Amino acid sequence: MPTRTTICIFSVVLLALLAGCTSSTGTHMRVSTQSKPDQHIIALINGSPIMQAQIADDLKEQAGKAALLDLILDHQLELEFRKLNLHITPQDLDYEESSFVRTIADQSRQAQGYQLLDTLRSAKGLGPNRYPRLLRRNAILRKLTKDTAQPTPSETQLSEAIAFGPKHRVRIFVTESRIDASALRNQVINAPLETQRWVFADACSTSSIHPSAPRGGLITSLSIHNPSYPSALSNALEKLHPGELSKILATDSGHTLIYLESITPAIHPTNEQLRFVHAQLRLRKQNAAMRKLAAELIEQADVIVMDRGLNWSWKNAS
Repeated sequence: MPTRTTICIFSVVLLALLAGCTSSTGTHMRVSTQSKPDQHIIALINGSPIMQAQIADDLKEQAGKAALLDLILDHQLELEFRKLNLHITPQDLDYEESSFVRTIADQSRQAQGYQLLDTLRSAKGLGPNRYPRLLRRNAILRKLTKDTAQPTPSETQLSEAIAFGPKHRVRIFVTESRIDASALRNQVINAPLETQRWVFADACSTSSIHPSAPRGGLITSLSIHNPSYPSALSNALEKLHPGELSKILATDSGHTLIYLESITPAIHPTNEQLRFVHAQLRLRKQNAAMRKLAAELIEQADVIVMDRGLNWSWKNAS
């Protein structure tokens, strides 16, 4: 099997933030589970005892790779941490949990972050063993990357333009067929002016391959400065007025039409709004740096998996 891997585990992705070894100095850690099976009783089925050894092999095949990746990253991080003589405080762990909660609340557009945290922990198997390790892992990664993730002036300027610049309410239609795109454009243009938007929205719902199709192609707040959208789309929007349909645009997704419904003007941000946007940008940069460092540390590990079930998971699990 390969001895190097660049997989970023779930525990690092959660903070975007969303889970043997050899360091660069050549230190080896052999991963072995060939010891005598533990005869600890873990459950009773109709009064009959189930031993830990009976479930261990199944767990290795089902989730062994993810668990091993966690252990590899923990091991590598502790080596780096001790080398730099750093310390994790209870306040550091509290910050990681509060960041976790804010991320969940923001993504769900709700305020009950701690309630949602319990649900997510249950769904992802973040119990009393894995969850504290996740918080410590992220706290260490944050300390190790805090000086390498400062936004550049151009990144700051771009984030302000996206946050406070004009917002376009649009509907997007994407198809693999230029003929279908052309037919829809003619259909919309020839429809009565007051029905054109709904003709287009209906086509988006039934025929578009864009992720916005279930919403009738609607994107409520699109910034032409956002680099996640194709430049052809942003350039077309700059030339459209509300109520107008674009020409057929060639994008990586397919043949694209956009209908501009309205434009919300740019705003003049307060100092508090600016601080918030800048803080969010720093957080995104640091989360990206944390994921990158985690991947690098895992890649540096020389892992020898000696258990049959765990080895199967290591080679085959995605």
